[in-house]
Amino acid sequence: MLLAAAAVFAVTTLTGIRDGSPAINSIDRWLGNFLSIGAGATCVARALLVRGERAAWAALGIGLFCYGAGTTYFSAEVADRVPMPSPSLADVGWLAFYVATYVSVILLLRKRVSRFHPSVWLDALIGALGVAALASGLAAAAIGKVRTTSLSTVGLNLAYPLADLMLLVVVVSVFGLLGWRVERVWCLLGGALVIFAVADTIVVGEVATGRYSPGGPVEVLWVLALVLPAYAAFQRPQREMAEGLAGWGVLAIPALFAVAAIGLLVFGAVVKLPVVTVALAAATVLVALVRTGMTFAEVRQLAESKLQARTDELTGLANRRGFFERVNKVDGGNPDTGRSALLVLDLDRFKEINDSLGHPAGDDLLKLVGRRIAAALRPEDLLARLGGDEFAVLLHDADSAVARTVAERVLGALDQPFDVGGVTLHVDASIGAALYPDDAATASVLLQRADVAMYAAKSARSGVEYYRPGADVHTLDRLDVIEALRAGLGQNQLRVYYQMKIDLRTGGCQAVEALVRWEHPTRGLLQPDVFLPLAEHTGLMRTLTLEVLELALGQCRRWWNVGLEIGVAVNLSASNLLDKGLPAKVADLLAANGVPARALELEITETTLMLDRIRTAAVLDSLRDMGIRIAVDDYGTGYSSLAYLRELPVDILKLDKSFVMHLDSDPGAAAIVQSTIGLAHSLGLRIVVEGVESETAMRRLTDYGCDFAQGYYLGSPQPAEELTPLLWHRWNQRCSAGSVPAEDRMVTAGLERIKPASASRTWP
Repeated sequence: MLLAAAAVFAVTTLTGIRDGSPAINSIDRWLGNFLSIGAGATCVARALLVRGERAAWAALGIGLFCYGAGTTYFSAEVADRVPMPSPSLADVGWLAFYVATYVSVILLLRKRVSRFHPSVWLDALIGALGVAALASGLAAAAIGKVRTTSLSTVGLNLAYPLADLMLLVVVVSVFGLLGWRVERVWCLLGGALVIFAVADTIVVGEVATGRYSPGGPVEVLWVLALVLPAYAAFQRPQREMAEGLAGWGVLAIPALFAVAAIGLLVFGAVVKLPVVTVALAAATVLVALVRTGMTFAEVRQLAESKLQARTDELTGLANRRGFFERVNKVDGGNPDTGRSALLVLDLDRFKEINDSLGHPAGDDLLKLVGRRIAAALRPEDLLARLGGDEFAVLLHDADSAVARTVAERVLGALDQPFDVGGVTLHVDASIGAALYPDDAATASVLLQRADVAMYAAKSARSGVEYYRPGADVHTLDRLDVIEALRAGLGQNQLRVYYQMKIDLRTGGCQAVEALVRWEHPTRGLLQPDVFLPLAEHTGLMRTLTLEVLELALGQCRRWWNVGLEIGVAVNLSASNLLDKGLPAKVADLLAANGVPARALELEITETTLMLDRIRTAAVLDSLRDMGIRIAVDDYGTGYSSLAYLRELPVDILKLDKSFVMHLDSDPGAAAIVQSTIGLAHSLGLRIVVEGVESETAMRRLTDYGCDFAQGYYLGSPQPAEELTPLLWHRWNQRCSAGSVPAEDRMVTAGLERIKPASASRTWP
């Protein structure tokens, strides 16, 4: 209806039909009044019917009502009077329209930009001063052309285009703040203000020269300017708008007015301008200079932020973004780039340290690790922390030999213990290497393949691995295993196999070791080497170990119920050992299954013991005070130190199978085994030798005085139902042996101890 009315008004006005017919002229006047009232009603309807931005559109609707009221009063009381009175009440309505429109634009803007940067207020001041300078200059020019019209009338009519200009400046500034995105609401409002400005400027010129008469073609522009806000009211706002500053677009308005002010000052050197105009123009330029200084400061801050965005805040090394930017230059097509190597390094068991000692200690450790790695690199190499405990090294002009040399040098640097807050920590790492362009032609693929090699090194515990074609399949397989294991814990998917520990004096079996298997939903029974390294790396080891412990204690209770007082040994992970709440959890499991503490043996590797000796000692002391026995597993393969055998509450040594495998062929290995057995006995410890695969090895261990043996020759790991008949056979064999004291025939998991006269240790 508004568009149809505007079309009729335009046709009758531009064709001159209304001039020849007083009736049509009268209809046209009231049609113009209807357009302004109708546009206002449309905006108010938008505010009432549609949620969101209601106050803004209500303000614009009220402004259009005021404009319509002024137009109606002008048509009825002013237009036909000669001379036309100016100012009149119509001007009150028209000026009120601008005030309401300012309010509406600001409300609409605040919905899109929640917070204004300080520089925006300076831009607004530049715009205001610039408009004032131009206004004073235009006013002087207009007054100079006044012929028959009063100065007050010219000044009043000059206020309209200046108000249009100010509103237009605000709308254009909105485009700059929003990144010059074309939103139809602002296009329609801006178009309406441009048309208003053009029409009002024409009227000022006609009023100044005494040629203005109501009803001319200029009124078509006003009508069109009234229809556009009505259409803007019902445009859907964009859901996502940019907030804050948006590039150089925000500088368009202040730059425009600064140039205009400089032009006025230059023009004032030739033509005499009012002092007010010159002062306002000078003030505009000064504020623009301040704004320029602020812009330079923002650019400097942006450069610093750009640097910080590429630097790891914790270690000061390059972060993932900075590293990728450098790596992308490798595959940028430069023929002079040459060969390069990428190393990806991941710390082993860092999550356990972080969870046990706290994030501040973990952060301090990462800083020390970063310094150690940096010290082992060449000057031209790039080191970055990709996130968490993962580091990457870009080696320029490097082949596989250089990559291995640097990787081994890095591992050597990390081999020494770290002092973190008075706690001595040993840290292992796994490194994966990929070569450019041999293994990958792009940076992203190169990093992915180095990551694949790193996980291969972690699984094999080899320290360093190179990418091998086809290894990507194992990456997908690894992700599948991790997610399936995470979902399977607590779902009765773990299976516990048991391997006997044979008393070499009697041939009986006093205890078994619990060894976990996993019944994968689709892949069947998986061996521990397939999933335990992944569980350790992903933080699932603590939960998995507690589930195995619960299963083993439950089976131990069932053996005891039928008269087999067999002890059970369970391996502890580093995450469990560093958990201060472990003793309470173990006590709860013992109580829940009705198993005495003396029937449980917990095995810990040397490497685990050395993670945090103070906390480890506290946890082990609590466990041992409960009557649980502590065994050092894989003795001789980790950070061997006789000191911890004296300081830590250890009961049993389990000599690693690597020494027994060469017992017959290597005199050195035989000497180590024999001396270790003697050392254990002299310290009041029992010793278990793993990996017994032959009768010859078993006899030699018996001759050396070894207490217990474990290996496939004596019995492979088996499910409890298959192992139980063998346990009865060994139990009866042990109980019938005449060399076994009667009081030892009911010994459970407690392997009998020798207490030499020289030992000061007392036993529970």
